[in-house]
Amino acid sequence: MLVQLNKIYKNFSGTPLFENLSLAINEQEKIGLVGANGTGKTTLFRLITGGEGVDSGTVSRKKGLKIGYVPQTFAESDLTVSNYLEESFFELQELQQQLRTYEQKMTDPAEDLDHIMSVYGKLQQEFEDAGGYELEDRIFTMLKGLGLEEKASTAISTISGGERVRVELAKVLLQDADLLLLDEPTNHLDLAGMRWLENYLKTTTAAYLIISHDRMFLDQVTEKIAEIEEGTLIEYPGNYSRYVELKKARIAEIKKNYELQQKEVQRLKRMIRRYRQWGNEGGDEAFFKKAKELEHRLAKITVVKPPQPPKRRLESIDQASRSGKEVVVANEIGKVIGERLLFSDSTFTIYRSERTAIFGKNGSGKSTLLQIILGQLLPDEGKLSLGASIKIGYLPQNVTFEQPNQRVLSFVKEFLPQEQEARQTLAHFGFYSEDVQRRVKDLSGGERVRLYLLHLFHKQINLLILDEPTNHLDIYAREEIEDLLNEYTGTLLAVTHDRYFLQKNFNELLVIEDQKIKKEPMSHY
Repeated sequence: MLVQLNKIYKNFSGTPLFENLSLAINEQEKIGLVGANGTGKTTLFRLITGGEGVDSGTVSRKKGLKIGYVPQTFAESDLTVSNYLEESFFELQELQQQLRTYEQKMTDPAEDLDHIMSVYGKLQQEFEDAGGYELEDRIFTMLKGLGLEEKASTAISTISGGERVRVELAKVLLQDADLLLLDEPTNHLDLAGMRWLENYLKTTTAAYLIISHDRMFLDQVTEKIAEIEEGTLIEYPGNYSRYVELKKARIAEIKKNYELQQKEVQRLKRMIRRYRQWGNEGGDEAFFKKAKELEHRLAKITVVKPPQPPKRRLESIDQASRSGKEVVVANEIGKVIGERLLFSDSTFTIYRSERTAIFGKNGSGKSTLLQIILGQLLPDEGKLSLGASIKIGYLPQNVTFEQPNQRVLSFVKEFLPQEQEARQTLAHFGFYSEDVQRRVKDLSGGERVRLYLLHLFHKQINLLILDEPTNHLDIYAREEIEDLLNEYTGTLLAVTHDRYFLQKNFNELLVIEDQKIKKEPMSHY
């Protein structure tokens, strides 16, 4: 056993986060960790690493356990990507420094050359056994798999946030840890990167615990799902799809047991009333005694907690009148950013009610194409036009608000002035009484997306454009959006890396590949 958490209790600001939570991680176990945003998944990681303590219970780790963990924030560095990764191999760096020292001594005539060569030979063998001579190739292979080979000589301080996350992922995977703790590892990966990571995880001998909202990724790489639910942990054997089946069956069983127990509770209460009535009518103490026995029996019943149906956050979208048949028409368009050609000579048409996903590697021009469709950029060649009667609703990749200090309720009252209606609408989107007075800047990523969608869905639109809509959402919120999109009859256009979301909601693809945009049916994916 690598890690054992036993009967953990953890309190935050007077509110219990974990109550009687237990988890065991064994060698080579492949576990997915799921749960709604705010249930404590990242906190659980910090308990495992020792970065945070518990209020009660125990956390045990195998002696000498090597944990690889990608934290939320990273230390600043002026090193290049390759040097940064090399520097993380402390033992190899120390051996390499010793080798250099002895190489220097070889040039000194006053030194005992035989002794120096003997020590140097042993150091070389140690360096070779530790994988020192293969390290450069391993780093290059890892960077290539994560789509970072072109950044090997780039300074860490100049790469993007998403690239930095991938560098930290590479650093952890290179370390040959016994246990990997991966927090949303697919968030900044394109399809090729995801597939590479999936293959890596399938073949690694390390155990791992993965927080992910990518359901297809969890299907590919996990053999057990652990869900944080109401402060405790419930485990399900199998991958994500199996977990969905088993959880449904478990909830059905709990519901059945709850109903049976409620019938028994009602039966006992009726018997108690009857015995007391008989005792009062006949003055027979035996009836009162019998009633007391049943009351004791009733008090000992541990009440089965009824399953709570998920709160529905999103309502259907108000849609405008139908657009023309042709929604987006591109004729031989091309675009250059800086000195880089993204695409050229590309022609396609998006028709009314089509559900189209823009697909391509990171940096291929997906978000740029969205900006051209939105009119924020012009193509450098060709022409792109919108059809008749188009009303666009757009969810950007990074959701921001003009007044971050504004309260949630005040923001919504700007377009829904009646307070009761504003509060009811907020409740439908998962913002309840205590939430509506929070400042917009204090909302989590998922909450900001929900608030933005609330605003968006109350405009009558017939072309809905989404740029990575599920990035900051937990699985439950993603499923709610999918349900909502099933009801949407307008035209849908999105950039997404979420393959589960992609396959469930889209029937057409705009593929950006080899500097061309081609329209293909989803069946080609």
